[in-house]
Amino acid sequence: MKKFFAVTTLLSLLIFACGGETETEVADDGKVTSTLGVIMNEWDVKPSPNYKMGKHIPPGDIDVTLTNAGQLEHNMFVLNQDSYDDFAILDDGTADISGLEVLLEISTVQPGQTGKGKLTDLPAGVYAFICNIPGHYSSGTVGKFIVR
Repeated sequence: MKKFFAVTTLLSLLIFACGGETETEVADDGKVTSTLGVIMNEWDVKPSPNYKMGKHIPPGDIDVTLTNAGQLEHNMFVLNQDSYDDFAILDDGTADISGLEVLLEISTVQPGQTGKGKLTDLPAGVYAFICNIPGHYSSGTVGKFIVR
């Protein structure tokens, strides 16, 4: 009975610690690769791991997957800054990110499809991302993730 309890407790701790959201892989050379999944639809964004739930990603390489769960096309720009607030809106309805460092761009993803990209050697910090299809930024198709 003690052995069963110990094994059950250990499995529970592992499941709780992993959170079921972030996959992190450590290569033989010690390099860490993690995953960030983002689901977009009209007009909701769900990053996983979600910093609002106390989840974060370790520094290193990050495989990013954008899943379009909506009826409209989406894209994703990961910015080297912690805020997505107050971008000017251009005449074409997109956010003006021309003076910002874009770390990753996932081009247009059609409804029901996914797009992928990779962030390399990303240091600790807070990073913002936006969908910059005309009208999407101003409608709140934005998010953040934390690397630490």
